[in-house]
Amino acid sequence: MIIQTLRACFILSSFSIFISLHISGQPIVKNYEKGPIASGWKQVDAFIKKDLPKSALEQVKKIYQLAKREKQDAQIIKALVYMIGLQDEISENSESKAMADMEKEISEAGEPSKSILKSLLAEMYWNYYQQHRRQLYQRTNTLLMPIGIKKDDIAT
Repeated sequence: MIIQTLRACFILSSFSIFISLHISGQPIVKNYEKGPIASGWKQVDAFIKKDLPKSALEQVKKIYQLAKREKQDAQIIKALVYMIGLQDEISENSESKAMADMEKEISEAGEPSKSILKSLLAEMYWNYYQQHRRQLYQRTNTLLMPIGIKKDDIAT
């Protein structure tokens, strides 16, 4: 009788521990079908359809700040992808700024977001290389003349 009672208590306590670990181990992911972010993305899409990239970029930055406050990694990554695309439409040489922003975000991110952002950054470097391959092959050796070289700037 005592053994059965102890076994029942053990099973019940094990079950409650597993449930509490499962509940506390998962971060809360918001759906954003309604609310400020959902309406924000609708506004971004409307601005893009109207060919207003500056207005869309401002709205994406607001979404990005809200997602950062709420620690919603999926929305942060989505906002970063939109910001990179919109910055590319607004200014000509936005690649280096976008890469710097991505590297900053990688340093602050945790897994699995860090891996996704590293993959996006690698794709950005690859695209830059593909677009500027001819210029890169025609460069002189910068080790011989290090004056005026900015190691942080991809263009140099």
